[in-house]
Amino acid sequence: MKLDGILADLKARKLAGRAWEKGGAPGKFRDRITVYRDGRLLFERFCYGEAAGRVCALWAAGADEAGHIRWDYDACAYSGKTEAPKTLTGAGRGALVFDGRPVLWQPAADLRTDPANGYGAVKMFFLRLLG
Repeated sequence: MKLDGILADLKARKLAGRAWEKGGAPGKFRDRITVYRDGRLLFERFCYGEAAGRVCALWAAGADEAGHIRWDYDACAYSGKTEAPKTLTGAGRGALVFDGRPVLWQPAADLRTDPANGYGAVKMFFLRLLG
């Protein structure tokens, strides 16, 4: 599945990106994927408990026509980095499905800007101006 519909929606709403979080029963981790208007994807894994915080941030330049995500595994030292979703297999009613698994990734946030990840107010101004 291609990201074209998601990217068109982000541009139409003038957003920097949209974040989805993995649903289902709570586990040891909270996983989040953010899709940015230029096609880049960010997978983040957060742990719970006393050591709460982000344990992994994995970037991808995008996805191919079949929805296969090209993660940059070399840039992340986390041992569980290969647990990041590998293929977008479905999207509908706002939720995403990865790797054909029945777990839905629900929308978590619409981001007008995201300065921590390179989508600050000035960059977004020009992206919105230029389309």
